[in-house]
Amino acid sequence: MNTHEVEELRQKLLEDARKKSEEIIREAEREAERIIEEAERKWREKAEQEREKIITNARLEAQKIISEARRNYRITISKAKAEVINKILEEAKIRLTNRIGFDIEESLKKLLDEALYYIENPSKIIINPRDRDFIKKVLKEKGLKNIEIVESDNILGGLIIESIDGERVDNSYNTRLERAKSIVLAELNIILWGK
Repeated sequence: MNTHEVEELRQKLLEDARKKSEEIIREAEREAERIIEEAERKWREKAEQEREKIITNARLEAQKIISEARRNYRITISKAKAEVINKILEEAKIRLTNRIGFDIEESLKKLLDEALYYIENPSKIIINPRDRDFIKKVLKEKGLKNIEIVESDNILGGLIIESIDGERVDNSYNTRLERAKSIVLAELNIILWGK
């Protein structure tokens, strides 16, 4: 082999090595690009998943806040309604206590008539001390005699009658107000709030 042939062989080997190197480099660059693209894709997927997770959590938190606000609103409205109703009932109690807006004698007559439906011959009648004169007059008008009149500050007004054998009809304003509450509460709700 002469120098020229050696040189050609050397050139050919160098050229082959260069081509092979370039091919290896191109292949490595393609692989690197593929790896980078895959990493970017995975990063985008993970970022999107994280974004979705953050958005979902934010929506859940917002829903909790809205639900809590609605619950607090309902509680506030309920408390306000109860306060208004309690004020109305308290006003009714004050009016009954102070005998405002009604005829006490007429009231006692009606309450006694209702009670006499259940106990025809009462032996005792319990009243508020302020109603003593009125009840005496009503009992006299009804022709009822021999009835013990017991005064009690525990009732606002009205009356409670008892028979000799212990039967009792409570037509006191206290009891009637309590009975009326359940009926009145529903009606007041409708009148005040339309529900």
